[in-house]
Amino acid sequence: MASGSQLDIKLGMSVALTGPASEIGKQLASGSRIYFEQLNKQGGIHGALIELDVRDDGYEPNHTVNNTRFFIYDKKVHALFGYMGTPTTTAIKPMLEHTQIPLLMPYTGAAFLREKPAFKVFNLRASYLDEAKEQISYLVDELGHSKIALLIQADEFGITLQKSLTAALRMRGLKPQVVGRFRRNTNEVEKALKLISNSEATAVAMVGTYEPLSRFILLSQKQNKKLAFTTVSFVSSEDLLSKLIQPSKLMITEVVPNPVSCEGKICEQFRATLNTHSLPITHAIFEGYLNALVFSRAAKMCPLPFNSSCVLNALSNVINQDDELRHLFKIKSKQKKLPIFRSYHS
Repeated sequence: MASGSQLDIKLGMSVALTGPASEIGKQLASGSRIYFEQLNKQGGIHGALIELDVRDDGYEPNHTVNNTRFFIYDKKVHALFGYMGTPTTTAIKPMLEHTQIPLLMPYTGAAFLREKPAFKVFNLRASYLDEAKEQISYLVDELGHSKIALLIQADEFGITLQKSLTAALRMRGLKPQVVGRFRRNTNEVEKALKLISNSEATAVAMVGTYEPLSRFILLSQKQNKKLAFTTVSFVSSEDLLSKLIQPSKLMITEVVPNPVSCEGKICEQFRATLNTHSLPITHAIFEGYLNALVFSRAAKMCPLPFNSSCVLNALSNVINQDDELRHLFKIKSKQKKLPIFRSYHS
């Protein structure tokens, strides 16, 4: 079927392609584009092609709102796909509720997307609460820390994870030693570092993107602070780790397997494909690739034209019914919850 058919499936993706968080958005978009391009060359979905329209929001909610209006009312996409960030997806919540357009595989573990939302959404990644529990388990149970500070991006992303981390600490009879904050899309972490350095904290659970978090770690090391650190998958682990000069006790929770070392057909095909595109093998590119793969496998279970109810139902079942995906995520047949993985820098 030629491109431009009325049966082609149109997806809109709003991510940061500029600004301090741009590497995350670029990698997510690259992974999804690569998979959809391969799929389209093979005939698409029952002959229909996937049209992925990627637009830059700079990780700023007002731009995400404008992009979403364009996708829904001008582009008339069938679904919103792979949106990046908690503050950005929070900003489009009224449009999701009003239009009931599906939001598929957003790059966020925010609670409002999981707690009986009044709109259509499918989450592939684990929740931020799941990641927070893993981080506190690492700091408390494995490293023996009890005085844990929080470094929080001052927006909906930070608020969500502050609540999750505080809840995970509370389960062990603890509370945050102190909470330092910084503004989104800035590297202004000096005040937060001073606050945390003047406390008795021996570890810091961090929430933000790779540039401010790497700056926080580097500045703390210059002050000879012997702190342990954790952060969540949103950070883009490869970009954060690449900016660290000295060894650091850092653990990053991940929501997809290590793309460099994972086994199975999907992993092998992913690595081979990226080699042909001369792209680095990263968690964010892999997640974008997996988002497109899972969507496509679910869409193939449904007849054309695109039917959101059918695709959402198929997405809910595809992980547990697809042997390759179950093997990739090491999911048992009756277990629906995706696991948390880890990256380290030490």
